[in-house]
Amino acid sequence: GLFRLAAAASVVKRLKMCLDQEAVDHSEFSMDPHAVAGALKGYLRELPEPLMTSELYNDWFKAAGEKNLPEKLEQFRVLLKQLPPENYNNLRCVLAV
Repeated sequence: GLFRLAAAASVVKRLKMCLDQEAVDHSEFSMDPHAVAGALKGYLRELPEPLMTSELYNDWFKAAGEKNLPEKLEQFRVLLKQLPPENYNNLRCVLAV
């Protein structure tokens, strides 16, 4: 993983609290990518169901293993359309697309 080093729990907790209150001082956390990664990982871990759904788990891995790029992209498009709207919108926010 990209962010295997854990940030201090107190820093991650403070960042999550600021995010919940929509009062983040970006300068306070911009120099600590591990705190940001820790908050994101915590958010994803606490979701009531996996972001890309348990039902589609095997299909995502099958699509990822596709060697033909146009076919892989088409399989991803099909899977994205199968996501519940809340999951799809959440994934767009997480990926910032």
